[in-house]
Amino acid sequence: MEHAVKINLSHIPFSRYGAYLSLSADFASSKLMIHNVSKSFGEDVMYEVMFSRDGMEVPVEITADPAVVLVSSKEWRVRFYIRDDEELAVESEGLDLTFRQQNQYGYGIAEGSKIHIINIHQHLYTMCQIEKGQGVLLSQPRYEKGGETGVKQNFKICCKDEKILAVIRISDQEKRSLNLPVNPEEDIAGIQKEWEDFKNKMQDISEERKAYCEITWFNLWSSFVRARGNYAYDTMLMSKKSMCAVWSWDHCFNALVLAESDPKAAIEQFLLPFLLQAENGCLPDMWRPNGEIVWCISKPPIHGWCFSKLMDKMDIPKNVLKEVYHYLSSWTNWWMEYRDYDRDGIPAYPMGCDCGWDNATVFDGGYFVETPDLPAFLILQMKCLARIAAALEDQDGTRHWEEQAKGLLYSLYEHSYENGRFVSMRDGSHEQLPEDHCLLNCMPLVLGDILSQKERACISQILEAEFLTMWGPATEAKCSKKYESDGYWRGPIWAPSTYLLADGLNRGGNEALAKKIATGFCEMVEKQAKGNYENFDAVTGKGLRAPGYTWTASVYFMFVREFLEKKDKKEGQRDGEI
Repeated sequence: MEHAVKINLSHIPFSRYGAYLSLSADFASSKLMIHNVSKSFGEDVMYEVMFSRDGMEVPVEITADPAVVLVSSKEWRVRFYIRDDEELAVESEGLDLTFRQQNQYGYGIAEGSKIHIINIHQHLYTMCQIEKGQGVLLSQPRYEKGGETGVKQNFKICCKDEKILAVIRISDQEKRSLNLPVNPEEDIAGIQKEWEDFKNKMQDISEERKAYCEITWFNLWSSFVRARGNYAYDTMLMSKKSMCAVWSWDHCFNALVLAESDPKAAIEQFLLPFLLQAENGCLPDMWRPNGEIVWCISKPPIHGWCFSKLMDKMDIPKNVLKEVYHYLSSWTNWWMEYRDYDRDGIPAYPMGCDCGWDNATVFDGGYFVETPDLPAFLILQMKCLARIAAALEDQDGTRHWEEQAKGLLYSLYEHSYENGRFVSMRDGSHEQLPEDHCLLNCMPLVLGDILSQKERACISQILEAEFLTMWGPATEAKCSKKYESDGYWRGPIWAPSTYLLADGLNRGGNEALAKKIATGFCEMVEKQAKGNYENFDAVTGKGLRAPGYTWTASVYFMFVREFLEKKDKKEGQRDGEI
């Protein structure tokens, strides 16, 4: 039975592979928003679209499939589709459209069938070229001493003979004219074929879960933007609403989900931050295509863990192994040299953002904290480096990294394990932090069977007793006075921590608990939140923050494949090769 893929724009932004434009909606208010995803954190919002008839605003219903957004009211309708990476096509039958600029100010001019707007705040150009209909500028900029101030330039497209056919281009590069005529049926058929080709790469899923898996697969497909500037490859953004960028650990989960369907794209997603790696080995925090690359903050070194899983899933050529060996060696050495401030063998996170858990309670006591997850990730990274060295027949490299991993594991036990649990402490003074209700202290479970059976059992019991809800592990224990239902990393469930824990539990022999966590998470995403949000209320399962978040989509899909519909494979079998 075939499922018609229907996209709820309040849960997942509408876009297509490669595009720097997206549409989102607030169904409660019938608002449709246009985004340019070369910007982020609210600056991506370009226009709110209003719909009217005979000068009166009309309520509308908004629906979407992977190719088209349909806006309807009574016998009138409007279709939107993304014509190419920077162009939005609009076709209306009976409704006029008003485009209200959302950020600080801009100014424009009408030129025949064309409207040009310079979006000063976002450093972008909007051009609307009208094939059918009439374009009107709705306001003029005020001129005061010192320049224009605070005026938003809006524009309207009115029907002519009950029709509108227009193209809107939003870009950092200006054009004099756009390619006309517009051929909606041909364009939409082409988009649909692109989507179908990508959907056909999706692994077989049971009928029970196929509908939401296809929506999730669309979420991944539509979140790609074309290679440009700081994006060396076509890049999957974290979201095409607000969180329109890449961070140096989010990309790992998106690499993993692609490994079985498109190994080349998986490696490209993995390599993204390493192509920007500093000479000393540091990776940036985040970056946009044409914007600043953010340094002075980094992200946790889960990359060895990730690459080892990629090696499990596919055959990787030696030239790629050599490249990654260099990157991971530099990255590992950077942590051990530049972040071990007191030279005790245990590196520290300067602040919460460096560990990815921005406002986790273990950082309430100050900066430069030695948390137990960091050495655990580095141990896995060292084990990965030993594995790559072995594949490259480098016996000295294999021996070196195995010894490094063994030594760091010993230091982790000696330094951070007390009275049956892992603890966090200040760098230098080694003063133990009182905030022991943070899930971060359970993250050494990611080590799987590398962690001794005794410690695995103790930490697993703490995880179940203090953190586990029916939907997954809360990032702050519910018994904590600092627990907040919408507190970012002070309570909500997050995809990366959930997957890392389930994967570690599974490798450590606790398959039942791993599957329980995976099942709860998938039920929450699909049936409670009904969308792939940045994080979730640990009690209600409500989706919080940025919608259409790709690491959540990736984790949902991997949980379905690896735990809920696990298929046995012959030993040594691989799904693909680069």
